[in-house]
Amino acid sequence: MTLATTALAVAPFALAETPVPLESASEYTLPFVGPGTYLIFGIVLLPVYAMVAAWFLGDPSDRTAGLLGVGYLAGLTTALWGGLFVATVIIGVLFF
Repeated sequence: MTLATTALAVAPFALAETPVPLESASEYTLPFVGPGTYLIFGIVLLPVYAMVAAWFLGDPSDRTAGLLGVGYLAGLTTALWGGLFVATVIIGVLFF
């Protein structure tokens, strides 16, 4: 067996030994804050941030339409998060 094939055979095991930061790790002080939180709110939602900024900073800008759009986004987000919260509570009561 050559050195290259040995390195390829051992590589997956070397990656498995690296520590993965978890939400319960001591380096995270806020609840529900983990690596995925920064990924979603920092990178995935970047086009949404740009869209909202364009509503107010773009040309032509319409303050009423921009506020209506922000209201729709807030309403949809509240409905989704609220529905998920209610479903989680129901599941917790039924099964735990």
